[in-house]
Amino acid sequence: MDASVLHAVVRQLPGILGVQVAGGDDDVGVDVVTVFEYRTSCFHGVQTSLGSVMWPVRALAAAVAGCSSAAADGAHGYWMNSPSLNGWREAVFRAGVPAQPAVLPPGVEPMMVGSSSPAAQMLVLEGMTHLLTFGDMRAFLKFDAALRLDPDCLMAHWGRCMSLMGAGPAFQNQRVHSMKHMKELALRPDCPERERAYADALAVLLMDGPVKAREAWKTICSTWKRDPYAPLFYAMLLRDGFDGQGNPGEGQKEAVRVVEDVLKERPGSQAALFMRALLEEVAPSIYPATVETARRAVSANPFSASAHHLLGHCLFRTGDYEGASAAFKESENLCLAWEKAENVSPALDDAYFRSILYRAVSEFCAGRYKRAEAIASRAASVPLDKKHPLAPGTLLQLWEARTLPARLMLARPGLPRQALVLKAFPGPLPKGFPDLSNGMTAVASQYMGACYAARQGRTDAVASAFDKMSGILRLLMDGADAARRQMSVSYWARCLQTGSLYSSEIRSLMFPDSANVWMSEAIRSQRFSSLLLPPVVPYPAEWVLARAYLKAGKFRECADMCEQALKRFPNHAGVLETLDKARSSGK
Repeated sequence: MDASVLHAVVRQLPGILGVQVAGGDDDVGVDVVTVFEYRTSCFHGVQTSLGSVMWPVRALAAAVAGCSSAAADGAHGYWMNSPSLNGWREAVFRAGVPAQPAVLPPGVEPMMVGSSSPAAQMLVLEGMTHLLTFGDMRAFLKFDAALRLDPDCLMAHWGRCMSLMGAGPAFQNQRVHSMKHMKELALRPDCPERERAYADALAVLLMDGPVKAREAWKTICSTWKRDPYAPLFYAMLLRDGFDGQGNPGEGQKEAVRVVEDVLKERPGSQAALFMRALLEEVAPSIYPATVETARRAVSANPFSASAHHLLGHCLFRTGDYEGASAAFKESENLCLAWEKAENVSPALDDAYFRSILYRAVSEFCAGRYKRAEAIASRAASVPLDKKHPLAPGTLLQLWEARTLPARLMLARPGLPRQALVLKAFPGPLPKGFPDLSNGMTAVASQYMGACYAARQGRTDAVASAFDKMSGILRLLMDGADAARRQMSVSYWARCLQTGSLYSSEIRSLMFPDSANVWMSEAIRSQRFSSLLLPPVVPYPAEWVLARAYLKAGKFRECADMCEQALKRFPNHAGVLETLDKARSSGK
């Protein structure tokens, strides 16, 4: 390995390691920011675009820490007697202490780890699995625990660097410390070659970007063919999603091949099963095989919150909202158990908020509006943690959770009383939190005003709301730099997307006779929901136009639009109700 690469990385630590991007849909990228945003997209995210644009997102749901259930005897035997482990034992364990008998948690794959502590070795493997299943903070705690047992474990430092890329300024010291220590360990002559290659691959990703990093991971895969994790990191980098016609990109096809090869050898690998389902989660259609793979990921480790969340997402995409809600609920419960067991603040557990928000939207799509609003209210009522104003969970609270109850009320087919909606709006933010997040509240407020003004026939008030909405969006656009400083670019982008959809709807309220013109762009721009967060509005944009057609007595056009909407939101209760009305009226 070229020592200059790692030296250069360390020199740039102050500028690099302070960058963080939150979950959601954004297309941001310049210089060093690009590196990190692409990494979160590739390693812990979803390509929500059907084209070539990458929409970076932060990590969402993860497995419960501390899972120590005994594996099957066969897995235990493989761990202790694998040729790869025994063949390298003396080379890997620098202190000369042989591995002690141990049992790996469910779904975790064995791999040699250079450490004098057998317990640290296992913690690193658990952390690697968490990394590959969107559990950054859970992974961090595993790697951190490993370092307490063995401060010179390179893979634990590597894992801590990986897991803390999006953790915010509170973990700056740990990031810098581990990067420096990893460099020092990698440059030692007794460093195992594979671990040096892992450190080099991370350095290449940070310094040169994902294309060259792919080659680094490919080299690891070809050199150490029995490595159970390298192919999955490689597959993460290969993903390039689907084009506008729904065809997978070349990288996507190669990633599928890589992961399927892993599953042929290790069909019980939780990370590989998770990855295989993940590769299909933004496909134009979710097939039963993908749902089954997600179920197998849950079976590989029933204690994995991330696996339950992934299953919930796949079921959501198929229109099984009841099943999705149940899976998200299980993910929530596991997150709460983990927070309690590890004494972790909800502010640091964005996985909890992602699951509960998704569950609320699932209930809405199923037509259970009161239940959806109750769940959303529970998410909105979690107290803000002043110690972590920019933590991943806090950002989800600020941008998404606080406004979801009101947004769900406004999305109902029949508007509730305005007083109820106003009551659901969040109060002023306490001092010390990113005030830019108030943009989501402002956007929803103007949309509410337009909806009620249209119901009352006050066209001037509708037009006024549109003008104010346009002004809010212009101000938000000017806040791009502030969003970066507040580490909320992704949520900022989702807010803009919400405002754009609402603006189109307000235009259709102003000019109902030409609603098709105003809603056409909204329909074209609405993407499939991503794994990490539910759609910015809990309905297909076609539904708005369908209801306009229904009101105008254009029943055939209404039915056609409903059928189009159901392709992206199968079994959506509101759309089905509108379709039924159109067919009945058309007769």
